[in-house]
Amino acid sequence: MFARIYTSARVGFHATLISAEAELLPGLPNVSVIGLPDHSLRESRDRIRSAVHNSGFRFPARNIVINLAPNDTPKEGGLIEAAMAVAVLVSSGQLPQEAFAGTAILGALSLDGSLVAARGIFASAIFAAGNQQIRRLIVPEQVAGSLTVPEGTEVYAIRTLGELPLYCSGGMTPRSGLKYEPNYEHTEIAIEHIFGLGVAKRALAIAAVGRHHVLMAGSPGTGKSLLARAYRHILPPLNFTEAAEVTRIWSLAGLTQSELVTTRPFRSPHHTTSTPALVGGSSNATPGEISFAHHGTLFLDELPEFRNEALQSLREPLEEQTITVSRARGHITYPADFQLIAAANPCRCGLLFSEAERCTCPKRTSFAQFNKIVGPFLDRVAIELNHNDLPEIIFASHEMTTESLRQRIAAAWQRSRYDNGGPLNRDADAQLVYKFFAALKPHRLYESFAAAERLSMRSWLNVLRVAKSIADLEDEPPGEQHLYEALRYRFVRKWMARAA
Repeated sequence: MFARIYTSARVGFHATLISAEAELLPGLPNVSVIGLPDHSLRESRDRIRSAVHNSGFRFPARNIVINLAPNDTPKEGGLIEAAMAVAVLVSSGQLPQEAFAGTAILGALSLDGSLVAARGIFASAIFAAGNQQIRRLIVPEQVAGSLTVPEGTEVYAIRTLGELPLYCSGGMTPRSGLKYEPNYEHTEIAIEHIFGLGVAKRALAIAAVGRHHVLMAGSPGTGKSLLARAYRHILPPLNFTEAAEVTRIWSLAGLTQSELVTTRPFRSPHHTTSTPALVGGSSNATPGEISFAHHGTLFLDELPEFRNEALQSLREPLEEQTITVSRARGHITYPADFQLIAAANPCRCGLLFSEAERCTCPKRTSFAQFNKIVGPFLDRVAIELNHNDLPEIIFASHEMTTESLRQRIAAAWQRSRYDNGGPLNRDADAQLVYKFFAALKPHRLYESFAAAERLSMRSWLNVLRVAKSIADLEDEPPGEQHLYEALRYRFVRKWMARAA
């Protein structure tokens, strides 16, 4: 008798719907698993035999063939084991096939027949529940209470395979999935508790509106790291789609096994981090920090101390918002829609960008710190803040608190998405951005400012996008005053050219 049971499993970054098909054929007792299983799935034959026996079922003494479809997709991980065992039980007539119509079974097996969670179960459950073919999920009891699934999806909690006859007879009550509720991380440092730095706070609020990349340069103790850590708390929360994407990455990488990720990621790798750890790689083509920061913030403290190879490897992800890791087994593309917040000491003494004090570093070494980030990397940074020369300006028109900024940024996001047809200003189409400033003749303005401001075409487009974010934050139409404020957030190239 042919049997088909649905499940979901990891295929690279993605989760996909898998059908475990079983058939009992004439011949000597044997279990064959086909459909490109990995080593752990080939090992599962003995676990399935023991789990079936210890759950009160009869393991058929037949030539059993288990196929994992689609046949051309490599399968990995233990989440398919429970579906394989159920397919064998259905094929041998011990469980009815119709009871599993529109149902996906997720879980690894213990030798005693218990269903246990495995890496990637939340990502796989979210994917399976979103598939039109799936109306019910059967999952291990320890995770059923924390699954967040679309409305209308029934979740059944199973401890062992021995409880399946109760499920098939309709005697088991389903659990409704949790309703998604966005969450805010416990505030480590609130922006209102940082005194002064009004210009820097406003610049970070503007950066949040457009998700622009930011570089903060200044002497030690000027508040760079403090502001970066407070910045994470002024961002609006994740919506369900974003939370599902983040959970998928974290779950497949083993960073979470218990619940949906409901707070925006904030990753802060050390400056000794290797390139594969930062962008993804290793022999298994695992995701890196830029993917773990998807829909969140990547904070690189002591930016010039990072390896040059690591910094340059960020150039494409900063623009494309994806990273493709190539290994002998194939190519895997991971999402990397992160916002970069970087902090740097301009030189060894920290005074290179100071008007009030003179840099004491030898001239030949004073620029060594910044040389590796000036160029194509810096072109992708839209806002540059010189913490050594921030004017003391108090913006009395709006309150600079975490809650007030979060509300203003959320309202600005709505305006930006409406004007741009979906994306925020950082990702807005260039022609659309030029259209917003058409009355100011942006091409002529570029010709006027390009030499004095040391701007490339990419930098100029970033200036216009930042100006649009300023207008959205103030709920005003884009104008000349917004453009001039955006130009004030560019200083590195001008300063280095003047000091050279």
